[in-house]
Amino acid sequence: MCNIAGYAGERPAAPILLEMLRREEGFDAGYYSGIATIHEGKIYYAKLTGNVQRLIDNTDAAALPGNTGIIHGRSGPISGDDRWAHPFVSKSGGEIELAYVANGGIGFAANRRAEYGRLADSLLSDGFDLPSRQTFNGDVYNKLSDGTTAHMSDVMCQLIAKNYFGGKNPQCAMADAFCEMPSEIVGLLLSLSDPDKIFFARINQPMFAGFANHGAYLATTSIAFPDDAGEAQLLPPLSSGYITQRELHSSPFKNPPCTVAPIDAKLRHDAYDAICRELRAGNRELWNPITEYNLADPIIPMFKKADCVPENALMYDILYSLYKEGMLSIDTVLDKTSVDGVLATRFKLGLK
Repeated sequence: MCNIAGYAGERPAAPILLEMLRREEGFDAGYYSGIATIHEGKIYYAKLTGNVQRLIDNTDAAALPGNTGIIHGRSGPISGDDRWAHPFVSKSGGEIELAYVANGGIGFAANRRAEYGRLADSLLSDGFDLPSRQTFNGDVYNKLSDGTTAHMSDVMCQLIAKNYFGGKNPQCAMADAFCEMPSEIVGLLLSLSDPDKIFFARINQPMFAGFANHGAYLATTSIAFPDDAGEAQLLPPLSSGYITQRELHSSPFKNPPCTVAPIDAKLRHDAYDAICRELRAGNRELWNPITEYNLADPIIPMFKKADCVPENALMYDILYSLYKEGMLSIDTVLDKTSVDGVLATRFKLGLK
């Protein structure tokens, strides 16, 4: 997984977004970081390998102009260079028209990797660039016919762009792309055509919204929200929409590509107890790249059968409740990575 966030409002977006990512990146990010904002008819972005502090220290991320923006932190291990970081962008006439970030993985659609590789080839043939393309040893994401590999979210960005440049509005462009190339993800999009909006599409991975008097927030976990964000709302699964300073609009996918198990009160109660048991057992990370252990693993069997389940959304909701109750302890550590001089932020979680 990854952690992402968005802000649309009256205040400069970059400082807010960087602080939001700092508050959440140790949960499941910190290995890659990137930000995009929109201002006066132009999209600005910065991204690199490393955590949010490295992004601030080595780019102009903190100075990006505009009151609307999105940010992303990717979890490890590091498998590519800076081109592997989000956001991914699509251009027209040399100008950036769209910027996209996403959280999740291929999940239930793992058997469609070859199909998605062919889709990437098709997008290249149609003139859409895939700047993330690199050569890897082994199977990483969607391999193209020339042996290179494009980041799955880069392919999605260009697929959204194809729909958008074909005449669809950004919300429909996202929804149709998510249904054509489904996986277990959520995504955020900036578009020059709608500079005051952040568009979203969600299958099952978490995305919460909150509103302050000056603007609207989006984040993987409500723990990232400033204190003025109000009550957090989980965006509906299998839907697309947009958020502005004062409005949240969403619509279900017309042709949903999968089923997502629902979250009910009994499930949440049982999951709360299970997460607490795991946290009492000792310091935990949300995802441990060494053991492949995920804090959400114990609650997956509790869901009703479906193509995919929103275990991470439920986990983050429970962690936020524990956080508000003053029961969640969060210790920050810095992990070495495969890149010299690059440290990744990780959170160790427990109960007070």
